[in-house]
Amino acid sequence: MDPLVTADIRLDALRANIAAIRRRVPKGTQLCPAVKADAYGHGLAQILPVLIEAGVERVGVANLLEAMHLRRLGWPRPILCLAPMLADTDERQRRTRAEQAVLAQVSVTIMSAEEARQLSAAAVLLHRPAPIEIKVDTGMGRMGLLPETARELALEVFSLPGLVIDGVYSHLACADEPDLSFAREQLDRLLSLRACLRECGVPVRQYHIANSPGVFRLPESHLDRVRPGLSLYGYWDGPPAERPPDIHPIMRVTSRLTAVRRLPAGHAVGYGRTFITRRESLIGVVPIGYGDGYRRLLGNSGVMTLEPARGRGRTLVPVVGRISMDQTTVDLTDAGDVRVGDSLTIIDDDPTAPHSVEGIALKIGTIPYEITCLIGHRVPRRAV
Repeated sequence: MDPLVTADIRLDALRANIAAIRRRVPKGTQLCPAVKADAYGHGLAQILPVLIEAGVERVGVANLLEAMHLRRLGWPRPILCLAPMLADTDERQRRTRAEQAVLAQVSVTIMSAEEARQLSAAAVLLHRPAPIEIKVDTGMGRMGLLPETARELALEVFSLPGLVIDGVYSHLACADEPDLSFAREQLDRLLSLRACLRECGVPVRQYHIANSPGVFRLPESHLDRVRPGLSLYGYWDGPPAERPPDIHPIMRVTSRLTAVRRLPAGHAVGYGRTFITRRESLIGVVPIGYGDGYRRLLGNSGVMTLEPARGRGRTLVPVVGRISMDQTTVDLTDAGDVRVGDSLTIIDDDPTAPHSVEGIALKIGTIPYEITCLIGHRVPRRAV
């Protein structure tokens, strides 16, 4: 059955974004894009084959469930689990997760010596190395160890059998803001820890801190590995004037009209009667709503594009009335000859459009991540 709403994922744009990131980093610096939350809502099944084809060295996920899903989808390369997966009061659960991670060769972020010992035991039992990573809190204040504690943990890990320190890393808190001074302070703290661990003779395969804005705005942060997220998918959340010209949105959400109704002047549209027609109006129904992730805040403020048909050009049409769970209404009065089945673009892949991911985020006071991550599973992703 042909879906009424589709999210087209542009693989050519994804390839171009990978190339744009590669151009920014030194040869030998590895890519570890974030593919958590179903590749930021774009669909792992669509994204992973392109990452494999492009030679992306590893990917980052949020938890062990996501990591195991990647393995089932055929991802053959290293995986970094960004959140501690052994944070559980149940000893049996911790042991099981440690063994699963070692078998799947998932690099586990650890926060304590107890977690290190659990992974070491799993590595010895299974006769396989256990890659681990130590996250350092250089100023984000969310997860990770303060530098001195991270040093102590690295020394303990070094003494345990079966463990390999795949990475020591941190996360930039505000590299997307105009002033980069705090980002540089965070980098300096990580570099100081690197110098200390090298002096202590602790082998660490890679140090990394750069996210998307770090990749494009802070070259000194590239180190051994970069972790692009938003930019991989073609969006930007940094200073607008610094938007890289060579990254392109990869998602375009389209639909078609399921109803076209002529209403008299003075007629209400939608719950709460928040829109009243001022003239005889042509109102269309689009089969998407907040149940699909189309934000309720776009009621009486969003726009969509009516695509060309019967000699009519592309036309912006306003969203009117409140967004329902499954339907949104648009005002077609000035759009010309419009009929049921006509195509619309709900989220445009032109970053300058008012209903692009970035445009919608700006309109409702949120971030691009939220717009893509909230697009629901009722909207199929289609690689194009």
